Amino acid sequence: MIYWLIRFINNYRQYVIFAILILFSLFFLSLNEAKEISNLRKTSFIFYSLIDYLKSPVDDFLHLKNEFEILKKENTDLTQQLLKLKEYEKERNQLLELLNFERANPIKLLNARIILKSSDPVRNKFVIDKGKNDGVKLNATVFSYSGLIGYVSDLTSNYSVVYTINNLNIRISVKNARSGAMGILSWDGEKFKIYNVSKSADVKEGDLFVTSDFSSIFPAGLPVARVTYASQSSETLFYDITAKSECDLSEVKFCLVELGDLEKKKIKFLIR
Repeated sequence: MIYWLIRFINNYRQYVIFAILILFSLFFLSLNEAKEISNLRKTSFIFYSLIDYLKSPVDDFLHLKNEFEILKKENTDLTQQLLKLKEYEKERNQLLELLNFERANPIKLLNARIILKSSDPVRNKFVIDKGKNDGVKLNATVFSYSGLIGYVSDLTSNYSVVYTINNLNIRISVKNARSGAMGILSWDGEKFKIYNVSKSADVKEGDLFVTSDFSSIFPAGLPVARVTYASQSSETLFYDITAKSECDLSEVKFCLVELGDLEKKKIKFLIR
């Protein structure tokens, strides 16, 4: 009998459970008006209301936190997009300047993109995306629409290494475009200095120094640096001059490479 009962329950356990629940429901319905059930119902309602009251701020906080994280991510994405747009705008403006530069002047030049900048603060170099196959030659002058960048020190078929003027190994003979005062420009690892300018010369802050006729590396007349500080207070016979490169080497992304000899009369327009 017991075996048969167990077998029956196993075979029809869903129905058995359903029948038991029906019986319990009927039992509790019969007690619906009982005082104990009424008190239990009230207590349950109060308890549920309290739990719901305490739970609501937590739900609101979690919801706000989730919204905050979503807004934070959207803000980060928008910031990155804005930075990219600003970067694209800089590149566009530089390309337009180079294009206008090339259109306005009949000089055989090659437009190149700077694809790598060295992080060495004293021996700076650029790598550009043009090489022998594009007509680039060793020691070719490299500059932008605003001023001198450097010269090609090494090259392969498709790429070139450019020694930039902020390099300890470069000394440039320069001349004050306004007064004609001569000097030597070099990079000291932190800033540009112009040496050997006599105190009797006329030099002022804001003066532009260009490559001179005595430069052994670069053609004459290329804008190099602008004076940011000039003092005669040193005990030597020369000015103490600090300058800033006319071309912003940290921001420049494109450059021009000479493909032929730059004549003096063709580069005067670079002086601004």
